[in-house]
Amino acid sequence: MFKFVVLASLLAAAFAAKSYSGYQVLRITPTSEDDLTVLSAVQKTIGEMVDFWKLPRSVGTPVDIMVSAEYRDLVTRLIEARGLQVEIMIDDVEKLSDEQKERKTPSTSAGFDFTSYHSLAEINAWMDSFAASYSSLVSLEDLATSYEGRTIRALKVGAPKFSVKPVIWLEGGIHSREWVSPAAMMYMTNMLVEGYGNDADVTAMLDTFDFYMIINYNPDGYEYTWTNDRMWRKTRSNNVGRFCDGVDPNRNWDFQWGNAGTNPCADDYQGTNAHSEREVAEVTDYILGLNDVRVFIDFHAYSQMWLTPWGYTYRLPSDFSEQNALAGDAVAALSAVYGTDYTYGSIANTIYPASGSSVDWAYGVAGIKYSYAVELRDLGRYGFLLPADQIAPTAIETFEAVKVIVKATM
Repeated sequence: MFKFVVLASLLAAAFAAKSYSGYQVLRITPTSEDDLTVLSAVQKTIGEMVDFWKLPRSVGTPVDIMVSAEYRDLVTRLIEARGLQVEIMIDDVEKLSDEQKERKTPSTSAGFDFTSYHSLAEINAWMDSFAASYSSLVSLEDLATSYEGRTIRALKVGAPKFSVKPVIWLEGGIHSREWVSPAAMMYMTNMLVEGYGNDADVTAMLDTFDFYMIINYNPDGYEYTWTNDRMWRKTRSNNVGRFCDGVDPNRNWDFQWGNAGTNPCADDYQGTNAHSEREVAEVTDYILGLNDVRVFIDFHAYSQMWLTPWGYTYRLPSDFSEQNALAGDAVAALSAVYGTDYTYGSIANTIYPASGSSVDWAYGVAGIKYSYAVELRDLGRYGFLLPADQIAPTAIETFEAVKVIVKATM
């Protein structure tokens, strides 16, 4: 009987949602190369105990670390002992997480609330309803099947609906904890459809292109963030013989794969081989079967960056000058809406080296010249826990940037 009770307790703990009560997000800003060296050493020392939301990468660029109450004092003392200042960016991670799930206006049959975050079931129901309501412009396309058997779908938006046109590929939610990404994707999809016939730019774009809007690339991971662990980033595949599950789906693409994380418990774990994740293998096959993909944009959060290839190396590709110039134009259009500051440049040179990424594959294998990774709001005040009242402004300003990119390829 005792063994049964113990086993039941262990199973209950394993399946219970992880609590972030007592967790905080600390910020340390290096002001010199020595500071940067110290922070890199600290990362190697405590990396298994904390979650680095933003890694050490350059002087003046903040490093954000989520710490539990158990390790907070230890981490703070360790950093301050090296002469660095610690700022509390988020005082209560659990409280902010709970607030993200609050609904100001519940969705009804009369309308969908685009200004709230939604569960996977709600997103899927909306996709079904949206495609049915705008059947002259929108269709549902099955792209792939996730590890846990969920269908990864796209809303294909274009006019006329059944013509074959060049493709604009926009995807969100590849990292499951970045909730603003799928939320902004839904908002922008609605803007596309509502703009047809009412906005000259949108009308011209939908007459010229088919938009593939992948609302949630990583449905297993996203569902897990709602039910078990709000900060889960990876897929949910089983790493056989290992304690930790999941692979970073943005380190698993078959281009320059193999120089990312090799620790299965790390958020950037690359997997056992390129395309080990069926989500990645099947979606890439789908993309290669499309006709003339002109634009590829993978939406992430956070940091407010518009990033170009390459991620795997500091070298710049042959098309960099054109890719970067268009990124600059897109950022200018975005910033003109609300004054939001974005930086832009190649992934490796702007943020950090990242091999096996979607954007490098899209450019290096699929040959999509205008391939970008976009880090949406914010700069770290809320990080992955961006309040729902910022969904609309994030989507609206980003849509202006997307229009610039798309119109340049017409």
